[in-house]
Amino acid sequence: MEGLGIIAAHMVCPYLDRSVRLWWYGFTPISSGWWRIGARADVVAMVLMAGLVQGTWAQPVAPASAPQPPASTASAAVPLQEPLPPDAAPPDAAEPEDDKAGNANSLQDSFTIRIEAPAEVRSLVDRFLELKRYQRVPDLDDVELRRLLELSEQQIRRLLATEGYFTPQIEQQLVLPDAAATFAPQRPEVVITIDPGTQARVDAFDLHIDGAAATYEPAWQQVAQARANWGLPVGEVFTQKAWGLSKAQFLQHLQTERFATAKLADSKAEIDPDQHAAHLHLRYDSGPVYRYGAVQVQGAQRYDETIVHRLAQLQPGAEYRQSELIQMQQRLLNSGYYAGASVVIDTSAAANPEAAPVLASVQELPLQKVVFGVGFNTDRGAGASLEHTHNRVPGLKWRALTRAKLYRDQQQFSTSLIAPPSASLWQSLFSLSYNRETIGDYRQTTAQARAGRTKNSGEIERTWYLQYDRSREDYAHEKLGDAQALSLNYIWSRRHFNSLVFPTSGYGLTLEGGGGMTLGKNRAPFVRVGARYLGILSLDRSLAQGLKQAVPRTGDPASPASASQTGAAAANVAQSLLQRRNGELLLRLEGAALRTRANAVVPPNLLFLAGGNASVRGYGYQQIGVEDADGITRPGHYMVTGSLEYRRPVWRNGRPTDWDSVVFVDAGSVAHTPAGLRHLKVGVGAGALWRSPAGPIQLAVAYGLQDRKVRLHMNLGFSF
Repeated sequence: MEGLGIIAAHMVCPYLDRSVRLWWYGFTPISSGWWRIGARADVVAMVLMAGLVQGTWAQPVAPASAPQPPASTASAAVPLQEPLPPDAAPPDAAEPEDDKAGNANSLQDSFTIRIEAPAEVRSLVDRFLELKRYQRVPDLDDVELRRLLELSEQQIRRLLATEGYFTPQIEQQLVLPDAAATFAPQRPEVVITIDPGTQARVDAFDLHIDGAAATYEPAWQQVAQARANWGLPVGEVFTQKAWGLSKAQFLQHLQTERFATAKLADSKAEIDPDQHAAHLHLRYDSGPVYRYGAVQVQGAQRYDETIVHRLAQLQPGAEYRQSELIQMQQRLLNSGYYAGASVVIDTSAAANPEAAPVLASVQELPLQKVVFGVGFNTDRGAGASLEHTHNRVPGLKWRALTRAKLYRDQQQFSTSLIAPPSASLWQSLFSLSYNRETIGDYRQTTAQARAGRTKNSGEIERTWYLQYDRSREDYAHEKLGDAQALSLNYIWSRRHFNSLVFPTSGYGLTLEGGGGMTLGKNRAPFVRVGARYLGILSLDRSLAQGLKQAVPRTGDPASPASASQTGAAAANVAQSLLQRRNGELLLRLEGAALRTRANAVVPPNLLFLAGGNASVRGYGYQQIGVEDADGITRPGHYMVTGSLEYRRPVWRNGRPTDWDSVVFVDAGSVAHTPAGLRHLKVGVGAGALWRSPAGPIQLAVAYGLQDRKVRLHMNLGFSF
């Protein structure tokens, strides 16, 4: 997304059942660089949850209760009941009001506490010790305090048991103040000395699976993979958190493929304190194999429910997979017809597992929408925009999208029609556009018509189209040239990022190619190709892991961003942002070429210019081109650009903030021959990136080494 966008006003008027409603938008970046300000008077909740265990609303699989671990240290084996949720606090350990380490407010405390133990144990006990709550209770006598110490020892043992310490040595000493002291009154001090002993390790692991998974041969590999990924293998340290998480992950592995109603039937961890050993016993019931039945649609009123059936892409009788339901939900949300969608497989008692109905609930978008905005763009200047969408044109039932943009240096009008998706997800499209762009004294005016088909299948988007172009060049009100062309083109694009809002790893790749014929007196064939790549290498992972995510490979699994940007996927992205320390390296590469006869006259909009916010920073918008004999910068037949950028999170008080520091070097060149691309224009700069609620906003100052000028650049949002 290019340019600096400053919003002055924005209004949306959806036409719904002939009534007009005023929308006020929250910040949402859109492809033009404009922002939408937003909050609707009648708020429509976007149902964007990632997936239930039985469907697409993802929820963590956690035990229903969190009983306490055993306090006994007898040599007989002690069974552990159900564990705490993986990220919950230990039992009987509500966070004290003063949760700071030590006694920062000790002047108000009736007694002090000193814990002598290994660092990790001391941190655990200090954070959750119930005794700390009573430091603020006035007038505690010695008898009451000693009684609290007895209870405290029991709680400490339970805390340590959650980390696998079942034979700790705990000594608590109450040091009373010296009554003979003549200075300010002293307070009692509780000294807690802890020798945690040896952590218990898993000594035996016994797992049984009942139900169809035990006898259904196609599922044996799935079960074997789940066993191989078990999180507490023999030899590992036993902790309450790992125990609960391992059970939940194994269950989720069953539930996300074939076995929608799998459950944990029984689990027990027997602890032998003398041997520091844990014996694990588990029994799962997989239930039956679920297969897809008919898709049942709820909530379809304005738009034909055939759209939902076509977007489902589920084969009746095929085995259930949660990932396929998530993909169906995402296709519904990306279709432009629905504000919310949920997709689940029916696991009720009345449903037949051999043909379980797929329940699709949709919340439809308004039939029409009008958006108005004003702003400023560092590349194109001040301007305004108007956009109208009609999701079902009467008689045709196609979607119509009309846009008008009026900037200081660019005026643009476009209208397009796109059909509902076919059974194979291809959509027919037709568009007309007019664009006039001014760069200094140079002006380019283009009229364009396009007809073709497009398919968006998650990460990968494909488009082919027949295109007519008529473009004119002027300089200082004098005509430089006028050309026409007809071409057939194909574009393939893949977006494999961990997030489409705040990506910290992944890559994007676009390949395009086409060929056609110039029109007019001297007709000539031409071929046009281009490629664009953006890779994000996380420096918080090993080099091998980072490259695996940033380098395109065949057979890459779908990224979290393509599956869903909500629920568990969004939580994982938020967690990755909190864990960032070293930042990321971003590599952007782009190249394009048009080959034709030397005397061919090609429409200038099919040729190439570089420079600006999303190209080579340190140079003006599209100011890198080929100078003709009159010193006029014009488009060239070959173009190459590249950028290397380093982002590092800014930390404060031990936590990453919403700000990143940024340094970069950009380079690019435009020429009429491949050899001419050696003359690169280079820009260097630095800036800051703010992860705002609307998306990333980057402000940078860049210096063009060849131009010897300093320029301000701002990019809004993330787009590829």
